Amino acid sequence: MGAKLGGSGAVNDINVTPLIDVMLVLLIIFMVVTPMLSNNVNVVLPTAESPTPGQDKGQHVVVSVDADGELYMGKSPIELEDLVDQVNEEYQKNPSRSVLIRGDKNLRYGQVRQVMDTLGESGMTTVQLAVENPAGSQ
Repeated sequence: MGAKLGGSGAVNDINVTPLIDVMLVLLIIFMVVTPMLSNNVNVVLPTAESPTPGQDKGQHVVVSVDADGELYMGKSPIELEDLVDQVNEEYQKNPSRSVLIRGDKNLRYGQVRQVMDTLGESGMTTVQLAVENPAGSQ
């Protein structure tokens, strides 16, 4: 910001070019970083006729089962035997969280049910299944 001194006195104009440059750099940074913030494994979710609206905003412990039957907690691969211990660690941090199971739609139901049974046998009572909204619904 500067004042131009001319023959008719000082002219106070704000130079917005640096502000625009900074805003464009911030926009590019957010565009690059935002896709990396997703903490989910690539799973094609089944559709449901009347899903309960909601979205994971970090309040759930996310357990995913991909199309190959591989188990993940967040983005980290995990064995079924270690799942209960890992989920219990997350519950210790915040006991109000629930478990959200994201099962690929190409899996047999028994594979997802096995994860649910393992969590249920350890005393976890709040387990949710993630689904996609059917096409055309909001």
